[in-house]
Formats: sequence, structure tokens, C-alpha cells
Amino acid sequence: MEAFTFVYLPYLCMGIFFFGIAMRAFIWLKTPVPLRIVTTPAPKSWSGVIWRSIGDLLWFPNLFKSDKLLWGAGLLFHLALWIVLLRHLRYFLYPLPTWVEGLQTLGLYGGYIIPLPVAFLLARRFLMDRLLYISILGDYFALLLLLTITVSGLLLQLFFRTYVIDVKDMILGLIHFQPRIPTVHWLFVVHLLSVLTLLAYFPFSKLLHAGGLLLSPTRYRRAIFEMRSVNPWDYPVLYHPGNLSTPEKYAQSLKGAEKGGKECG
Repeated sequence: MEAFTFVYLPYLCMGIFFFGIAMRAFIWLKTPVPLRIVTTPAPKSWSGVIWRSIGDLLWFPNLFKSDKLLWGAGLLFHLALWIVLLRHLRYFLYPLPTWVEGLQTLGLYGGYIIPLPVAFLLARRFLMDRLLYISILGDYFALLLLLTITVSGLLLQLFFRTYVIDVKDMILGLIHFQPRIPTVHWLFVVHLLSVLTLLAYFPFSKLLHAGGLLLSPTRYRRAIFEMRSVNPWDYPVLYHPGNLSTPEKYAQSLKGAEKGGKECG
């Protein structure tokens, strides 16, 4: 059981994670986009497209315009999450870079902050009727999983201390394909299993929204309104003579209606 938890399961979940990301990117890239349809106001230069993509990834300007409270919670969550992830690089790197050492205290405060916006996002789905109606099981599962990871991580930091050297030895062993089974507190096992579950679930969930923004044709294209977009799949359609809905019959009906309107006037 320990070998499955600390050796086979991490490799399996990482494989699912990278395969899922590649599969989603392949599906997005191969989806036909015959017409140039952009989200307005859209930039007309490639530098403007790049700047808009950076904004979508870093400070969410569209969300700020629509819901400032949600924007604040989302921005706080993402900032704290990135700081915590960078702090966790100490388990993956040897020797440890100086800049990672300098982030340890800041990352600890980021860990204290993360549960607050996650709890807000979860409560928001329960308390707002509109969101409660459109929410699905996956929405709650992702938020509860994030909450489990952050709370268990804080408990390990504050009360149920795990020997950091053993954890780092386990992770470096996995990286160099020399896996080792550590002796750790049971809460660390909960924390690890939650992280691995999130990794395997991430590519197939709404959490992969950053990739959707970068590969969305309505966001990464320039606005060229002077050029007419022609659908390459548009071809002449042959109508059966007995069909009552041919364009010619519609045209005749419209002409008759116009003449009748003029005569009445």
C-alpha cells in the first residue's frame, strides 16, 4: 500500500496530468475556426493581442468590469497560490536557489491567505441562487479539494510537523526515478493524496481556464474589420423544385408584400 501511495500513484497522476493537458490543447488547436470572430473591443495589432492575453492571465480586466468582489477574491487566490507554489520549490530543487529561500516567509503568509478566498468562492455558490442553480458537482469538488489541500498544509506547518528532509528525499527520488518511501504523519498522506487527485482532475475540469484563454480564437486574433470574412465551407445549395421554402419563392413573396404596401400607401 505504501509503495502504491508514494511511488506508483504519483507517476500515474503526473502522467494523467501531462497527457490531459496535451489532449485538451490538441482538441482546441484542431477545432476549425472558419470566420474571424473577435471579442470586442479587440486590438488591431499583434502587440495589442499579446497585451490583452497577458492581462487575461494576470489581472483579469473583464472580471473587474463585471464583478469587483469576485475579481478581488480571484486575484487574491491566484497571487497567494503562486507564492505558495514557488515556496514549494524547495522540495524539488537541490541545491536551493537563494531567491527560493527568500520566498519562504512570504509563501508561509500566502498559505494563511489561500483558505479565505476559497471559502468565499464556495460560500458564494451556496448563498447566491443564480450560482446555486448553474453549479454542478465538479464546481464543488474542485473547491473542496483546494480547501482540503490548503487546510491540511497549514495543519502540517503549525501542529503536525513532518520532517522536511524526508519529504524532499521522497520527491527528489521520484524526479530521478529512484523512489523512496518516507516515514511521515498520516495528515501528510491526506495532503499528498489531495494534491495528486487535483493533478489528475485538473486537465479535465474548469480549472484549466488559462489554457482556454490563450487558445480561444475570439481572444488571440486581431480585429480586421475592413476585411470581409468569407466562410470557406460556404457553397451553393441545390434546392428541390417542389420545396416551398426556396429563396426565389421567398423573394417573390417579399416583392408582393412590398407592392401591396405601396398601393395601400
